[in-house]
Amino acid sequence: MVPNPRTQARARAIKPLNAPVTVAVIADKRGMPLSVSSNEVATIEDMWKINDEWWRGPEKEIERVYFHARLADGRPVTLFHDLAVDEWFRQ
Repeated sequence: MVPNPRTQARARAIKPLNAPVTVAVIADKRGMPLSVSSNEVATIEDMWKINDEWWRGPEKEIERVYFHARLADGRPVTLFHDLAVDEWFRQ
């Protein structure tokens, strides 16, 4: 028997995918990451800024600078600097 597809999902059954993780980043004066959790950043391949939900007020505004970087060992990493709370995260 198939369960009723119209039943609502329970909150504990829903889990976020790819949730951001706080990381330790050393950045230069311009805000460009130099190292991530003691791993040297070799190159920054892309950078973009998101400024969203500004209409909800300063407490709920999303202001982030994203970096797609490659570490010295060749691993790719996507980081963002959350400017609202001044913390770095790995996506």
